[in-house]
Amino acid sequence: MRDVAAVLPSRWDELWERIDDDTLDGVVVLGAPGCLGPSADSPGDVRVLTGWMPPFSPAAVLLRRDRPPIVLAIGPHDARGFRDRLGDLADVRQVPRAAALAESLGTLLGTPRPGRVGVAGLAELSAGLAGALRGHLREPRPVDGHLHAMRVRHYADFADLAKAVAAISDAMIERVFAEAAARPRSGAELMVAAEQTGRSLGAESAGCWIATGAAPSTTYFEQRELRDVLGDGDRLQIGTTVRYDGFYGQSLRTAVVGRPRAELEEHARRLLDVQDEIAELMRPGVPLADVAARAAELVDDACPYPAGEDPFRFQFCHGLGLSYSEPAMRAVSGAADPRFADAVFAEGMVVEVHPNYSVPGLGHVCAGDMARVTSAGACWLTSSARGLVRLDIAPR
Repeated sequence: MRDVAAVLPSRWDELWERIDDDTLDGVVVLGAPGCLGPSADSPGDVRVLTGWMPPFSPAAVLLRRDRPPIVLAIGPHDARGFRDRLGDLADVRQVPRAAALAESLGTLLGTPRPGRVGVAGLAELSAGLAGALRGHLREPRPVDGHLHAMRVRHYADFADLAKAVAAISDAMIERVFAEAAARPRSGAELMVAAEQTGRSLGAESAGCWIATGAAPSTTYFEQRELRDVLGDGDRLQIGTTVRYDGFYGQSLRTAVVGRPRAELEEHARRLLDVQDEIAELMRPGVPLADVAARAAELVDDACPYPAGEDPFRFQFCHGLGLSYSEPAMRAVSGAADPRFADAVFAEGMVVEVHPNYSVPGLGHVCAGDMARVTSAGACWLTSSARGLVRLDIAPR
């Protein structure tokens, strides 16, 4: 557990400076459960202000000028987690359930005048909790964008975690390939091995998708879909998603049992070429949207399907941080919030670069690595063997 308490008061002050509105009586920052992973940004908002976010419950932070923050946590375990990080800096209060979180905020806020409370994260909570909170907040004013901008400004405070995340992801993949080479195994067995490895190395969460077969057409997240045992000519594709102390990481790798087809080798090389060109472009001051556009051009050139007809494809890049796709960096995914459409790369940003597309007769092909932005172009943080890995499975 990192000691972040020393930097938190300056972040609270900065949020008020960014909002720059003396008419606000308070700011409420809400976090959905951390286990929602790639589906939510609000856990990262709470974490950047407190140093932590509970995995299975929502939480709330109430900021008021010239007073210590109040953190509302559900149950003794969540309250202890916040107190361990915050010490005496904040008033951590335990509430018994989610509904009580809304009631407690209502008591603390009293009856605010309409539009006098800033709020972040409301849209990511359950409908029931969000509805109860709206009744207390009275026409709340969204401040999510200010928090997302802060997260990028303070990126260096938590980007040091990227090396640890990359190492865990590497270990997961290396374990899977070693297990697959040791004897014939199913994708389900390999999924368990990957996730066990990630958790054993300290990851808060360590999940993966796996795809197997001669021409896997998609990605699979459930063990029931991966019962077939790998055989000669089968591919083994894996994509990890790891969260360590709140920071996300990912890598994608492909292996083949026995001798690979020449066409597969060619597309594996093309994927690496795309990655390397994109990494070369990622330098401080370069617009994220420009890199997203170039990635799309390169993938379209490599993919045999006409534009728009690829049967399975996902985003080519995304900014890693306290979200799986850091909201202020989404221009690199080609889907930016208008507030951050003109965002540029900064030294130390970490981006997942995973070009992917489909090929008739081969199915879905992909490669993915974590890259850190430098003045000389991005450098790779993930270090497991890139390119197509050949597995020679030992007999039973």
